[in-house]
Amino acid sequence: MLLHQMIDDAAARHPQNLAARCGSDDLTYEALLRQRNGLARLLRDTGLQRRARVAVFLGRGVRVPISYYGVLAAGGVLVPIDPKSPVEQVIRILNATRATHLVTEEPKKRLVQHALPYCPDVTQVLGLEQGDEDPPCATASWTNVENEAGDEAPNVPIIGMDPCYVLHTSGSTGIPKLIQHTHDTAMSFVDWAAQEYALTADDRLSNHSSHHTCFATFDYYAAARVGAATIILTPGELMLPASLATTIEREKISVWYSVPTALVQLSLRGDLEERDLSSLRWILFAGETFPEKHLRRTMQQLPGARFSHVYGSTEVNVCTYYHLPEEGDFSSPLPIGQACSNANTLVVDDDLQEVAPGEAGELLIRGGTVMSGYWGEPERNERVLVRRPAGGQLNEIYFRTGDRVHELPDGNLKFIARADLQIKIRGHRVELEEVETALLSLDPVEEAAAFAIPDGEGSSALRAAVVCAEGTQVQDLRAGLREKLPSHAIPAEISILAALPRTPTNKVDRRALKAQLEENA
Repeated sequence: MLLHQMIDDAAARHPQNLAARCGSDDLTYEALLRQRNGLARLLRDTGLQRRARVAVFLGRGVRVPISYYGVLAAGGVLVPIDPKSPVEQVIRILNATRATHLVTEEPKKRLVQHALPYCPDVTQVLGLEQGDEDPPCATASWTNVENEAGDEAPNVPIIGMDPCYVLHTSGSTGIPKLIQHTHDTAMSFVDWAAQEYALTADDRLSNHSSHHTCFATFDYYAAARVGAATIILTPGELMLPASLATTIEREKISVWYSVPTALVQLSLRGDLEERDLSSLRWILFAGETFPEKHLRRTMQQLPGARFSHVYGSTEVNVCTYYHLPEEGDFSSPLPIGQACSNANTLVVDDDLQEVAPGEAGELLIRGGTVMSGYWGEPERNERVLVRRPAGGQLNEIYFRTGDRVHELPDGNLKFIARADLQIKIRGHRVELEEVETALLSLDPVEEAAAFAIPDGEGSSALRAAVVCAEGTQVQDLRAGLREKLPSHAIPAEISILAALPRTPTNKVDRRALKAQLEENA
């Protein structure tokens, strides 16, 4: 099955099921199918070629799934753009992918007008009304999409090995990485997720993260696989934990997937004890450490839900998972678990040779969910997609995660550190995540981030930023750290902030944090 064909299947089996809701806007699977077809026909009529890239630049709303599936049904390659992107980032993504079409909406019109003169490959913009200040290319409105709506999709020859979407991440340098997946690699993840979490047409999945992230591939695609609903949280609901908790209760969300930070805020400020959240049966989290004190409290507040720690980068979707014991008996930090049924893991040394069980090494992943490669970066692909002998003349392709792990006696994998988050302080190796874990274990600390800056003497100085309970003093944090860390791993400076800057997936934005602290110095 191809990604967009899931809508045909869901509309045939559950035509009146809710497919997506955002605020007061609803979309059934029957309506989603018809509007998907309308957008796909309009894209083809305006010259879209098979495998051409189509950028989608939209805010949160039900037009997102229409655009996703419409692009795919037209044979295009979906390029979601972060809705909060500045004009420079929009230009960079459009030009890097050589997108020929752009799907957007009126609130984005001014930014699109500024971007398109610098994007010569874009020939058609869909989603803007005709006006006196049109972009420098052909346009069509969402009314045109609705007028084209119908039961028939364009007949485009698409196979599973064809690319389906290109996702961008900032990377450690801030330069976007363009990660390409095929219908086969995406469906491999979708099928695993739907089966592992026993999704049904009665489920309601939350969409908390931005639609351009890998989190959204679960929120939208796994829901469509079984005819379930995706509840797209509005900006207002995302802003206040109490409003978010009210929405979970009202919408009877049954499966939640986000970074731990969102769950921490819900636990601390969502008044969970006063709400009926019995509909929640699975809570998935990924992307960063879930501090033990916050995790245990959240599990106590939501006793009817199972918790699952999933691991994997955008390059591999999810490749390992660990279901927390129902009785809450777990150790911290949590394992990243075992390989998904469609993936294999391998722990290797610096020479890419397999290490003995229990020894630390870099984690390699192979299997159906691994990306086809970075768009337009053959040299990077050569570095991270490595071939290993599989017997005879065969080779297997593995993705180098850059994560150091070791295997536990029970077969689960335990994450040690990111290779690029290890630094040297006065000759000592320091793992930034270990420093953050120590900070988060202190009672007043809600959020923490550690990073290194040059000390002007050829080495590095360690700094940290924290969000704490009111009245917390830096000297108290230092006293607590002295009981948990060696002296060289205690940050030279600790800044107490009201909030930490976040990426679109709600992870700590270390680059923005460094810039913020330098600006305030």
